[in-house]
Amino acid sequence: MVNKFAPDALPQRKGAKHTHFVSSGNVPTTLDGVQVHLSPTEREHLFSAPNEEGPEFRRLRRFGLLLSRYGLVDKNRFVKRKGFSHDLATTAERIVAMEAYKKVFGGDPTIGVANVQPLVTLLNTPNPSRGILTAALGYSGTKAGEDILAGITNEETRDYVREGMERVASYADHYARGVMEHINKSGRSSARWANRYYEMLCDIITDSTSRVERKYIGRKAQQDRQMREALKPSTKGSLSRRTEAQMYGNRLKRGGKPIVREIVPSLDGWAHALLEKLPLTLPHTGRKGRKLIPMPYGKSIRFIVREDTDPEQRVFARKTRATGGIVVVDCSGSMSFGVEDLDRIMAATAGATVLCYSSGRESEGEANIWLVAKGGRRTSVLPDFPGNNGVDGPALEYGLSLRRHNEPVVWISDTQVTGAGDICSNLLRDWCLDFCHKHGIHITRNSHTAASLLRKLQLGQKPTPTNYKLIRER
Repeated sequence: MVNKFAPDALPQRKGAKHTHFVSSGNVPTTLDGVQVHLSPTEREHLFSAPNEEGPEFRRLRRFGLLLSRYGLVDKNRFVKRKGFSHDLATTAERIVAMEAYKKVFGGDPTIGVANVQPLVTLLNTPNPSRGILTAALGYSGTKAGEDILAGITNEETRDYVREGMERVASYADHYARGVMEHINKSGRSSARWANRYYEMLCDIITDSTSRVERKYIGRKAQQDRQMREALKPSTKGSLSRRTEAQMYGNRLKRGGKPIVREIVPSLDGWAHALLEKLPLTLPHTGRKGRKLIPMPYGKSIRFIVREDTDPEQRVFARKTRATGGIVVVDCSGSMSFGVEDLDRIMAATAGATVLCYSSGRESEGEANIWLVAKGGRRTSVLPDFPGNNGVDGPALEYGLSLRRHNEPVVWISDTQVTGAGDICSNLLRDWCLDFCHKHGIHITRNSHTAASLLRKLQLGQKPTPTNYKLIRER
């Protein structure tokens, strides 16, 4: 398919052997989907741009037209000689095209056509990658850049990215002018100057990205230091089991009725832990809670065959009740815990107590730990989990406080522990693993393995012990 937005009408690009453009087959609807690949050989140039009518599609076609005019003809050779990545060179081309758009068409090319939500989501994670930071700085000085800053929830992170964008924007106009002035002129010196301006623009983007990245790393190191200092006075004895009454804090009211209750952890660094006991409206007994155990003495003979097969001749029987269990479930976004997972756990054990936790709305007085099953009854509807971790430690401590008669405790989690602000912390993760190791809490990654483990415990079998050392090294 021959290009419809008419780069064929442009003079032949310096370094290119023709002006024949063909479609790559993609029809983009956003700015980051518009791409132009210029070939220094006899092969056709490839483009991706929409053919539909409308102001947004016209803006995308114009942007693609400027990419075909001011983009690098032999990008592979450029990145190889300069030691840059393809993504960095593409970001530099985009900045040049956006600056050219402002001068040629007198407007912002990103208005209504830039989908920045994926970038915002990744920037809101604790440790965004270098490539994500580079892509975000590529929208410096545009409406899309303002939307990115507005979507960043953490104030410090927003300031870091804003400083990087301001630095790139302060140089972008000058270097883009240099590229536009020299890239299509004849003569070797013009080619060297055009590449030089592209190289300087790439250096500025790289340096600005490094500055933002260093601030991220510095902030995380500072938080770890503060956490370490905060844990020093409270770590002693913090692994000990506390009673349920010792875990309870104040009752918080909403609409005049006590809805949630504070859970007081033994160490600082977690999000504000708030417990809500949901209405347990559905009866659910799960597996039968009774079983017979062979005994060498008793009143009635139940296993007569053991008189010949069992060296201890345990032919009598004793009835015992299954052990139940405490299940603490990480309901963050990476775990995707749902009703079918709760059904699977309840079917595997008799009278299990199930706690779910996920932080994110505690500033609004919403709970982040929920009691969803206890004593053979369960809730009919699971809450809408916010998706963060935040209260792994308080949930484990409270779950252990509910243990009676040495019940098994199971923690369903990927062990990606976070604290206040949903910030990853190796210190808090180590504390959780130490706490589980000391009290024999089993760790599983999903409801399937948890149900299998609980079934074995109900039958009196010994499951494979949790390898805490291996989990710690993940």
